Amino acid sequence: MKIENMSKKELVVLVSHLQDQIKKQNHPRLDGSSEEDMYKILAHSSQVGFYIMQGKRFRFVNHHVREYAGYSEDAMLDMNPSSIILLKDRRKTAKNATMMLKGQRFSPYEFRILTNDGRIKWIMETVMPITFKGERAILGNSMDITERKEAGKRLEELEALESSILDAIPQAVLGLHQRRINFASNAVETIFGWHREELIGRSIEIIYRNEKDADTIAGLFYAALENQRTFITEFPCKRKDGREILCRMKASRIGERLRDRHIVVTYEDITEQKKAEGELKRSRQELRELSAHLQSVREKESTRIARKIHDELGQSLTALQMDLSWLENRLPEKTEPIREKTRRMAQLVDSTIESVHQIMTELRPSLLDDLGLPAAIEWQADDFQKRSGVRCESSLDCGETPINKELETTVFRIFQETLTNIARHSKATRCRVSLTENGNELCLEVADNGIGITGEQINDHQSFGMIGMRERAHLWGGTVHVRGGNVQGTTVTVTIPLDKGEIQ
Repeated sequence: MKIENMSKKELVVLVSHLQDQIKKQNHPRLDGSSEEDMYKILAHSSQVGFYIMQGKRFRFVNHHVREYAGYSEDAMLDMNPSSIILLKDRRKTAKNATMMLKGQRFSPYEFRILTNDGRIKWIMETVMPITFKGERAILGNSMDITERKEAGKRLEELEALESSILDAIPQAVLGLHQRRINFASNAVETIFGWHREELIGRSIEIIYRNEKDADTIAGLFYAALENQRTFITEFPCKRKDGREILCRMKASRIGERLRDRHIVVTYEDITEQKKAEGELKRSRQELRELSAHLQSVREKESTRIARKIHDELGQSLTALQMDLSWLENRLPEKTEPIREKTRRMAQLVDSTIESVHQIMTELRPSLLDDLGLPAAIEWQADDFQKRSGVRCESSLDCGETPINKELETTVFRIFQETLTNIARHSKATRCRVSLTENGNELCLEVADNGIGITGEQINDHQSFGMIGMRERAHLWGGTVHVRGGNVQGTTVTVTIPLDKGEIQ
């Protein structure tokens, strides 16, 4: 094994072993020459830095020391050993070495050196007193642990980054092995009310309502993660105080394959969100029901007013027209000014009757009640062509299926709105209208050759005409699709199922 890959414990054992070897060989009968040869043999066979220091000078350094310090042997034998130690670490290093020489410290100590090329390296060292050539000396064993230090620092930085990221995530994050919690983020306290330390080592069942729920969700997770990287679902959970919450959970397997059931799961409390969504949905439904009711009331009121105008105002105007005609026929021929005045009054009555008919038609087309939706659409298309000058082609094929009267009113009002938009915005010269029955669906399509509607206009929240069409169709379970373009103009397609007997 390489020295840089050894753990601190393995390094300590290696250094201790070398020291024991030296102690065994440090026999007083050895003379200077054989003693030096023995140290050199040990130094060259050692896997760590090996040096002898005497009188504040190196007397011997092996190649490991020279390699990590970056100096030649002659240079090192000529220098003060403390000079290569980083200035900030010299006092502490001297203290640790002194304690070890006195037998007051037994574990290796660490310090930094400044190499010959200006780099800073971390060194781990042990020292022991020896006799060298009949005089007191220091035997040092050291090794370069810079890579291990840097790797440890990078690991610490990575762990700190991971911790910061996890703390920044609002969801609770749990790491699981065989359905036991081996990791928990700080957010578990917010989501579940547990401190992370309380969950480590415990079964994941603790955050579910019961054992059956825990088995159910585990089955879903592990079955899905066998074939895919992640799995998302919503499932009821339980807080520490016993309160039930609904969580959105995203499970991910650790590694390319699901082994030993190592997974990570995030939990997001969506209880209030789901409650708000439900309330919003109910509110929208209530507003739609209110809108349907108001539209129904308005149509009924329009019908009542139209009939009242027809029965009362229409009849009165017709009677007035008949009286004026009778009066004109009985005036003397010499009263030409009075006869002219009478003719003008008759013309005014005729114009008023025409206006009344127009108002009645706008309030409630009689054709819609008498002849049905196709006839009303055909009449409206012809009338639109006369009033706007836009050529309007109709294609009506509804079959024999009876259509709900209120549904007919809805489709007719949507059609009127599309014609209004064409007249106001499209700059079209031609439009095409088709009404078809396709299976159990009624389809109205209106297309023009105008400038085309943009995506912004289609989705404009201030476009109440567009919103009104969609809401009218939605009440019957239908849809309104609008597409536009600079070349093809605008096409509005309304599709409504015919099996909806009642307003949704």
